[in-house]
Amino acid sequence: MKKHLQRLIILVCLLPLCVWAKTELVESRSTGFGEDYPQALTSALMDAVRQVRGVEVGSEKQLKLDFEHLVKDSTEKKTASVGIEEQVFTKSKGWLQSYRVSNVKKPSDNNDVWEVTIVAKIPVHQSAIKDHARSSIAVMPFRFSHATFAIDEQGKASSAYQMSSRMRDRIQTSLTQTQQFVVLNRSYGTDYVSEKALLSSDNVSASEASRLGNLVGADFMIVGNIHGLSTKVERQTFYGMTKVKSVDRFDLSYQVVEVATQKILWADNLVEGVTRSEEESPSVVLNKIAGLVVSGVMDVLYPIKVIDVVSKDEIYLNQGQSRVMEGDVYALFEKGRSVQDPDTGMPIAVDGKKAGELSIVTVLPKYSVAALSDGSIGAVKKGSVVRLIAQEAGFDNMNSTKDVRPTAGSSEAPIKW
Repeated sequence: MKKHLQRLIILVCLLPLCVWAKTELVESRSTGFGEDYPQALTSALMDAVRQVRGVEVGSEKQLKLDFEHLVKDSTEKKTASVGIEEQVFTKSKGWLQSYRVSNVKKPSDNNDVWEVTIVAKIPVHQSAIKDHARSSIAVMPFRFSHATFAIDEQGKASSAYQMSSRMRDRIQTSLTQTQQFVVLNRSYGTDYVSEKALLSSDNVSASEASRLGNLVGADFMIVGNIHGLSTKVERQTFYGMTKVKSVDRFDLSYQVVEVATQKILWADNLVEGVTRSEEESPSVVLNKIAGLVVSGVMDVLYPIKVIDVVSKDEIYLNQGQSRVMEGDVYALFEKGRSVQDPDTGMPIAVDGKKAGELSIVTVLPKYSVAALSDGSIGAVKKGSVVRLIAQEAGFDNMNSTKDVRPTAGSSEAPIKW
């Protein structure tokens, strides 16, 4: 117990060194113009901030007012002073660390204006989460056609809002675990607004204020509609024993939309059924839906690939527990090619020939390990695409609506001698 506690303490101590975000100073040179010196200086300060951090439209007016007060209070008495560095981190609420006037040009006549050039040091918040040029994506709550859905382990109606929220959370979790996107949280808008108001107030230190203005916009959004969720409970009695199973059926559609243009990158309709036992909750169907949505998106944009080949029994794939399960069997394909659609001129990625099959033996959060179950090890190359081929037939049979009369020799009928 002591040893585990010591490890935990060491880990907590190391977190600030390797994970926590920090603030860096960026130097910016800018020139401002105005009818008088304070106005020109304010213009230069605003331009310096825009160059480095940008300014939200909603906060630009307030920031300009803050800078006007700052300039009036600290520099008006030293009109046209050059070379003196002003420390204004606290007064600017984190937008500026300091600035130095490097040049001042007074108006030559009544038609001319003041021209002030400054060198400013701008604090920039560095996120602990590295983008690595990944696209950002946000999962929005799925819309629903009914206020309630008849999907529940006890036969009661479930809130459509809650089902939508739980579905969104599962999709968001699975996408995050793929490590292919920067996944944005859009679930707690009011909490973010509250925290933003706190950072904008005088109740926090000046260094904390530099966290403002760093919200990331989404490159893509996943949106969808839930058309139907229902449960059919089936009871079968064999020799005095009753077995209960539920078949959850879902009907929904989703789209991956490019936010800037509102173009649809990918869309799909999902109409399927999931069988679960009496002991299992409706979470089974939600997990199934999340898996289908994430797999649909990822198979189009980022198919699973081989990242390393050590031996026939040790082949590494670039996806882990969010998309892969132990026992899954994947088809291995040779290097594909791109062909042009004769009607649209759009490129179409075509898989190469099937070169073998891989069986998943180990699944970890960020990657998985497979063994070659069919084919030659020489055909397994880094970058080769693999696609799931197992479980499909089994899943279809499991959810078949065809009625089969149970008999004493069937696997579901207990036999008493």
